Amino acid sequence: MTRRLQENVVALLVILIFAAAIYASLGYGPRARLVPIPIAVIGILLMLAQLYLQNSRSEQDLQIDLLEFISKKSTGAEDAVPTAAEGADEAASQPRKRDPRMEFAALGMVVLLIGMFFVVGPIPTMFLFTAGYFVLSRHYSPAWGVLYAFIGTLAVYALFYLWLGVDMRQGMVDLSFGMW
Repeated sequence: MTRRLQENVVALLVILIFAAAIYASLGYGPRARLVPIPIAVIGILLMLAQLYLQNSRSEQDLQIDLLEFISKKSTGAEDAVPTAAEGADEAASQPRKRDPRMEFAALGMVVLLIGMFFVVGPIPTMFLFTAGYFVLSRHYSPAWGVLYAFIGTLAVYALFYLWLGVDMRQGMVDLSFGMW
């Protein structure tokens, strides 16, 4: 069995799983169907796009560097510049050592996020945490980070509060500013 055939079989199985989720969701009430059916339909559409892409291109075109694809940055493999240091390539291929400070920082971020959910609620937490992450990690400039955090928070607010009617007043401190 060729690799392309294996990928097609897996994609078809995933489509069948999404179709089964749609079929199972049809037995739910109207409000209970609002989340699983759109997610399954989107999943089927994405898998159909995946099937099209993997069958309409040659095998060589499908060989991509995932890090480059996700980060939109070149890994330097195709335009490698010779370096003066002989061991530069060997050092780059070595796995990174575990740094306990980085692990505790990541744990601290998770604890901060959960604590913010309890204290100020989900909507303000999402905005503050996302904006803080974008700005402090320097993924975006402060203006763009705040704008993207606002747009994402507004989308979650519209989905859960306005469309699904989920109560968003779960924090100990009310930072709703009269919005919900």
